[in-house]
Amino acid sequence: MTAATSHQVPNDAATQLGELAAELARLTKQVADLQQAQAERGHAGNGGDQPPLYSTVEEWLGMYLLPTFPRAVGEVGMTRWHWCEQWWRHDEAVTRLTALWYGWEQARLQMTGMLPWLRELDHQLPILYGDDGPFRNCAASGDLGVARHCSSPEVAAEPAPENWWSWWD
Repeated sequence: MTAATSHQVPNDAATQLGELAAELARLTKQVADLQQAQAERGHAGNGGDQPPLYSTVEEWLGMYLLPTFPRAVGEVGMTRWHWCEQWWRHDEAVTRLTALWYGWEQARLQMTGMLPWLRELDHQLPILYGDDGPFRNCAASGDLGVARHCSSPEVAAEPAPENWWSWWD
């Protein structure tokens, strides 16, 4: 082995080591960039780590929904809007209002998120306040008289025959 040959082996190893280090640095930067992009997409899509503005549906209803979107309850022209001050005793209302609250919490964090949320609100309010809604047998207090709460009657349902749902498996 000559002197030139013995120096060539360490130089080749040093070159390879340098190339591997450069490749490792490139891949490390690529991973960091991808993680950053994923984190930014997560923040834009679901609000990231933003806590809800209101801690409960009751707080959201009292501090935002009812003051922002007031509706006259009782006789209004040819339409009768219903409200129950004990709204939290109506399972359907709680479900619909909670869904609206969750949707609102997400929508407020997106630039145009309120547009679809308002369409959903426009759909849900007539169902909640309408003649067939969960408050149909209730009355609000005020000029209309004394508040009244009447739970909606439950509808009976027979259990399905045995194995009826087996097609699902």
